Amino acid sequence: MHDGKRDDAVIDDGLAELLSGINSQIALFDILQRESSDVFWLMDMQLKTIYMSPSVVKNLGYTVEEYTSLSLEERLPPESFRLMQKILMNDLLPVIKGEKPDTGNPLVYEMLHKHKNGHMVWGEISINLIRGKSGGFIAILGITRNIDERKRAQIALEESRKKYLTLVENSPDWVWEVDEDLKLTYINSRPAEVFGIPVEFVLGKTPFEFSDPSTVENEMTRFNNKLHSRLPFAGYLQVLRDKNGRKVYLEVSGNPVFDSEGIFRGYQGVGRDITERQMAARKIERFERSRHFMLSVEDYAFMVLDENLEIIEWSIGASGIFGYDRSDAMSDKIFPLLWEPERRKAISATFKRNVKLAGVRYFEAENLRKDGRLVRCKWAIDNWFESDGSFAGAYAAVSIVSGVTDLKLKADGLNALLLQEGIQAFFTNPKMRLTYASASISETFGKSPEQMKGTDAASLFDKSSFEDITNQGVLFAKKNRKWSDEVTLVSESKSYFSRKLVLSGHFDKNNKLIGYIFLFTPAKR
Repeated sequence: MHDGKRDDAVIDDGLAELLSGINSQIALFDILQRESSDVFWLMDMQLKTIYMSPSVVKNLGYTVEEYTSLSLEERLPPESFRLMQKILMNDLLPVIKGEKPDTGNPLVYEMLHKHKNGHMVWGEISINLIRGKSGGFIAILGITRNIDERKRAQIALEESRKKYLTLVENSPDWVWEVDEDLKLTYINSRPAEVFGIPVEFVLGKTPFEFSDPSTVENEMTRFNNKLHSRLPFAGYLQVLRDKNGRKVYLEVSGNPVFDSEGIFRGYQGVGRDITERQMAARKIERFERSRHFMLSVEDYAFMVLDENLEIIEWSIGASGIFGYDRSDAMSDKIFPLLWEPERRKAISATFKRNVKLAGVRYFEAENLRKDGRLVRCKWAIDNWFESDGSFAGAYAAVSIVSGVTDLKLKADGLNALLLQEGIQAFFTNPKMRLTYASASISETFGKSPEQMKGTDAASLFDKSSFEDITNQGVLFAKKNRKWSDEVTLVSESKSYFSRKLVLSGHFDKNNKLIGYIFLFTPAKR
């Protein structure tokens, strides 16, 4: 009996546990009905709501009584109501009539629902048909899940994606993706415009198939180095040819793409068309080369003046012609010092004069060197002006018309003096090229003084005489001493004649050798 009583106690305990479990499940179901984001509902076959879970309050703001009193059309916005009618007519009614098989799978769709406060809430509806004991359909069971946050996030994401695609497709940049074999899997429409071919033709090809043949090998080598590193890159330069054969310069940046397992799947990135920037850089480079060339040429002067006629560029040739070095020109106001005092005001007006369609203007003038001597020069000037007409500066190129002279001694006067003294003469620079020839000696050689300028002095003597000049005479001349000897000259017609030569050095104010002076008189017999 004791054992029997113990068994009854066990049975009572088990029943209590079972009842407790049932009660717990009922309590849990009650919580789900009230707190769940899902709304459970039943409709009869006339679409009358016969059950609605209390969670409708949390999701749509209505009490159960309020919501069940509303018709289907009152619960849904017009577009959702039309969708529901379509589902009932096309999906449920044919199954109920036996025109379509009942698969047992729920119908799932998304639509908007009206909230009591007036705003719309997205819900995901799952519908099943319920059969009775006789096998016929007796009710519609539905579960409406609140997916408002998720759906609105999806819509926002889709709108953002569409905006992004619109931006990408209309971007002036080249947006691209390649797979692990470097074949293009996506590219926006910009390259198609440049190449003049459809995007479909570009896909499946490598970017290097469109590179300029002269650069493709080097580009592939550099990119392969980046590819093996699997690292982001930027500033990679690619040169292509457009549909007209012109070069297109792309500045490319990219990031590696990995799948969820960390396996490399390719690159995606952007190519920026920097053709205009590249061309501008080339122009600047060419300008700098031109500037360097002009500033380095010794035979003519090149200078740039600002609006105050102060020098902002000064070439090597300018130093040679005017005697001022670059530091003088750039630090001191030397431009007025190149002109005689009485001419400075007129010269300033000449440079600043705004002459319509004048272009480059030319004139000759006698200019003062740093050592005080005069040199006759030919000037070419091109001035420019601001939009308001004010003077902004000028370019000037200067060449020597005749060499340095003292007391404004003209060439014809020098020729007359030499002829009166029975002297023939020519001057040379330090490299023994003629810078001046007297009329009398030019007649001897059958050339005008201008034609003789630049002639190599060696071509005017026989070999032996010129060796004496270079071995002996030049040494004397460099030491500011005269050297004299009888020499043999050779005319253009290869006739030989003897002259007594007096050779001396030609020095500037600072005692720097600037050439040689050759004076000839008839040789004694």
